[in-house]
Amino acid sequence: MKKMLVLLLVVITLVTVTYADSWPWPTEKDYFSENQQFAAHVTPPKYLQKDEPLLEVFEIKNAQRVPVWQCKLGNEKAPVEVYASNDGRYVVTVNEHGRAGYGDYVVAFYGKDGRIKNYSLEEILNLPEPISKSEIEEMQRLLKDTRNLDKEELLRLRQVISEKLLVHQLIPHTVSSRWWDRNSIKFFDAYGGDLYFCVWLHLFDRWIAWNPANGAEVTVNDEMIEKWNNKARLWSIKEIEKPYPGDTGYEFLAKLKKPDDRPLIEKLLLDEQFSVRGTHSRTVRPPSTDGGPVYHLERYYCSSARRLLAERLFASWDGRPTDESASSRQPLYYLGGLEGEVTLPKTDDPNKATLWIYLIPSTVPKDQWHREPPVQRLAVFFSDYSFRNYDLEHTQNFPFGITGVTPGEYWIKGVLDKTKPFSKPTDQFYVPEVGDYKTKESPTICIKARETIENLSIDCTCKVADGTN
Repeated sequence: MKKMLVLLLVVITLVTVTYADSWPWPTEKDYFSENQQFAAHVTPPKYLQKDEPLLEVFEIKNAQRVPVWQCKLGNEKAPVEVYASNDGRYVVTVNEHGRAGYGDYVVAFYGKDGRIKNYSLEEILNLPEPISKSEIEEMQRLLKDTRNLDKEELLRLRQVISEKLLVHQLIPHTVSSRWWDRNSIKFFDAYGGDLYFCVWLHLFDRWIAWNPANGAEVTVNDEMIEKWNNKARLWSIKEIEKPYPGDTGYEFLAKLKKPDDRPLIEKLLLDEQFSVRGTHSRTVRPPSTDGGPVYHLERYYCSSARRLLAERLFASWDGRPTDESASSRQPLYYLGGLEGEVTLPKTDDPNKATLWIYLIPSTVPKDQWHREPPVQRLAVFFSDYSFRNYDLEHTQNFPFGITGVTPGEYWIKGVLDKTKPFSKPTDQFYVPEVGDYKTKESPTICIKARETIENLSIDCTCKVADGTN
């Protein structure tokens, strides 16, 4: 009983945690078929109007748009995604703008005669009805006094947990939406003489498919899975070759686990888009004199999102524990990290300063470190709005961390920008000028895979008298 109550508390906490998002009013947009011969054009209602959105299908002939058919959509505003078949006969819409994963038109099928069939998320994933606020409040009420929990109530709570809470927690939530199809792959494809709309669900690592002619879901067999895996693999390889690819292609290749694809993911471990600005880890102190909260900074981290993505994908590939909920908590197996403190000079106004910390390969001469920006670096803009409630006057020893570092030897360079013109948040690199501060000595460290160096200490109180010399 005690274990179940603990589980309930954990799950209820998870259910009530959401993330903020915002949706601008939708605009007209074209969605092209895979062969680029047809375009599905969606016209949403005008701002704050309640008109039905319009779908128009055009055939592209000699660079001209030839109308084929049109119909009204069931969405309130507009769909989030639209897919047109290569023959222009069918269109599939996915999710509701502003409320992804909610409503009766999470997936909908259309043809020349209009709507064919539509599905809610509960119908697609065979889920119970969405959890209501009153249900959560009822469980919280029961948990306030465990003496009131009789056998029947325990059975009812167990049923709610197994059928609703735990199932729904598999789906990422934001304030507005349920992102059931995050990092999923969707396309039309023919099999056995029939056309299907196919979806690979990343959350569940499985394929679902419908016949667009009648909107009916079909049973997916092994031959279909093999065929669609091959098509999705080719799409993924092409996708990650783009200048700024998303995560979906990498996610699919990692799930497929083909040895030939592993080098494509390994490249992420050397990603050079290292975050310049980090994230806070903090605790709350008693309110300030004006009644507002005061935060104590525990540590300021930076990392490469791509490197941590590779860490998680390879950990899953190799059967190691992973943390799907937050890449920042992903255990390191292939990269390393460091944590420490940098001593800063005493100042009357810590808000007028920017701290830069660089990891520089030991092969780079110390008098040449500023020739090009080091990949692994951190910047702390103390003037940021996000620091407004921090007790920075007590942060002469500033705690920092760098996660996802390529194994090897480095030396550390610290720079405190204290002179005008100050470095800007858009800067990727800063070389100290007269009046700034730098590290007195640059210690050499050895980063190893699976290890995080702790209790590192560097001193950045040496005032610069002649530029970078």
